[in-house]
Order: sequence, then C-alpha cells, then structure tokens
Amino acid sequence: MAERLPCDQAVLRNWMVDYIGSVLSPPDGVPTDSTFDTYGFDSVEAVVMAGVMEEEFGVPVDPIQLFEYPSIDAFSAAFARDGTPLPAAEQPAP
Repeated sequence: MAERLPCDQAVLRNWMVDYIGSVLSPPDGVPTDSTFDTYGFDSVEAVVMAGVMEEEFGVPVDPIQLFEYPSIDAFSAAFARDGTPLPAAEQPAP
C-alpha cells in the first residue's frame, strides 16, 4: 500500500476499534496503543481486515502493513490522510 486511506486518523482509528471489537470481542476492549497480538489478532484476521478495509475505503490495503505498524495508533498515524509521513521506501513515486 503506497497511498493513504481517504479518511483522517480519528475515523480510521474508530473504524479499526469497531471492527476488531466486533470480530474478536476482547474482554478488556480494544486499546489503540497495544499491539494487535495482545488481543488475539493474527495473520488470518489481518488478511480479512485488509480486505474489509479495501471495500470500506476504496483503497488497496496490504495486510503486511498491519504487522509493520502493529497497533491501531501506529497504523492510523501512518496511513490516514492526515497522518505522519510514510517512510521513504513506501512513498509513491512522483
């Protein structure tokens, strides 16, 4: 994924919390600063969530990015429209 999702960080963060909460129902909620694996999120869930995100936001989402940015806060900061700059290796070519 070399582009940002067409939403701001708050929207992306809330969407991810709602999605993960509905799929995994973690007993302690979905802390946005914890890594995905702390509430049982695995590679299968990453692939499924990436596909649902693609449908929801209309932008290709590489599930590998969910492990490179392994928390809701990290992922939303990197890929939301108003997030921090992407690392140079992942920025789209001009």
